[in-house]
Amino acid sequence: MRLLKVSGTIHLFAFLHAAVAFLCRTAGINDELVLTLLTIVLIVLICLKRGLNAEFTAASVIVVNVVGYLLGTGGAQLIETVLHSPPAVHALSTFVTTELLGWGVVWFTRLFRRGDEAPAQPTVWTPRIGLLLLAVGVIFALRLAYAEIFSSPSFSADRLYRIADLLASNSVVLIILLCVNIIYVRHTHRRETRHGLIAEIAAFLLFVLCTSACAALVTGLHLPFAVDRSFTAREFLQLWIVTLLVEATLYSVVFIINYAMVARAVLRAERGKAHQAQFRYMKLKQQVNPHFLFNSLNILDCLVCEQRTEQASAYIHKLAGMYRYMLQNEEKTLVRLREEMAFVGMYVDLLQVRFPEGFRVETDISDEAMNRHVVPCSVQLLIENAIKHNTVGADRPLVIRIAAAGEAVTVSNNLRMKVSEPSSTRVGLNYIRQQYLDLSGIQIGVRCTNTEYRITLPLL
Repeated sequence: MRLLKVSGTIHLFAFLHAAVAFLCRTAGINDELVLTLLTIVLIVLICLKRGLNAEFTAASVIVVNVVGYLLGTGGAQLIETVLHSPPAVHALSTFVTTELLGWGVVWFTRLFRRGDEAPAQPTVWTPRIGLLLLAVGVIFALRLAYAEIFSSPSFSADRLYRIADLLASNSVVLIILLCVNIIYVRHTHRRETRHGLIAEIAAFLLFVLCTSACAALVTGLHLPFAVDRSFTAREFLQLWIVTLLVEATLYSVVFIINYAMVARAVLRAERGKAHQAQFRYMKLKQQVNPHFLFNSLNILDCLVCEQRTEQASAYIHKLAGMYRYMLQNEEKTLVRLREEMAFVGMYVDLLQVRFPEGFRVETDISDEAMNRHVVPCSVQLLIENAIKHNTVGADRPLVIRIAAAGEAVTVSNNLRMKVSEPSSTRVGLNYIRQQYLDLSGIQIGVRCTNTEYRITLPLL
């Protein structure tokens, strides 16, 4: 539903842009400022619907206006080869450009916006929206100022082309300008705001003005390749105005990319915490599994009744050792394979008391692999799954093999499927899979044939 609203907004503004462009060109009126205002409103509405902050929205407005101007100009030249009516050419070019820009912003925000899957919160009037409107007002005022400046005789098309070519040809200045913007954006993002909003805005304006002035001065003097002593103050002012526009655009692009990277990292961290909490909950349920406790207590009762006190004492110690391991590693994300295998050994010993025949575990693990890490209880859970889904008996022995070398540990078993297959939610396996994805980005391997079931876990 929300996507429908956004798409309707984009189509509506595309038609408005085309209508305004056609009517203004037909009447001989300059349409640049009206189209700029419509574009600003469109981007603000999209960003508000997507739940983006004021800074990201302001940066998007700057980038979209610059990209829109370039796309509109290039598109008009392309359409002129087919249509010969200037109003129609301009209207069609404006319509296509608006659609491309609108859907470009939607695509970008869907890809990078934090919490995009969460339902949108209702929009209310807050100080942040007030700041956004202030930022949009400033941007629109700057657009008016630039429209007046570029329409003056000092900024002819020829002159603008020479200034832009001079700036674009100085790769050292552009690279330094990009690096300075990256450092400033990263620095302002990491540090806490302590001086208030006005101080932050003043610092930003000072940064943009100073960096653009320095870039214009270095470019005009042809540094660092040479020194042009004929560079005048009037030429510096003209170059500074153009450089200021480039700097504002460059800063906005860097800010948007930084925002996207931080948003994605935060989203991954939040998902990782949620998956970790789910995995801990699963382990907690495993600790108090009524079936496991019931079977263990029944076996212990049998050992006591048969006066096999030494075996009963060993059983109790191993059962306590299992719970101690689970409690000690409750907060850990990784444990050494050596520790996990000691835990698995206690679990297998308990199972072999319950299944004295028809069940065995074979291991082949190198010393180097023993010092690598796995997710706690992961190997034990795979053995538990094998017991759950296969029959265990002397006539049909179940053999579980644990092998580890190189970069992975493999748990496999021959298939002796039960006649009545127990219901499986695959929750345990899914949690293990998600833990490895969150910790390393590596998928676990699952392979099932007619005779064997095999799970491969990465060694970290």
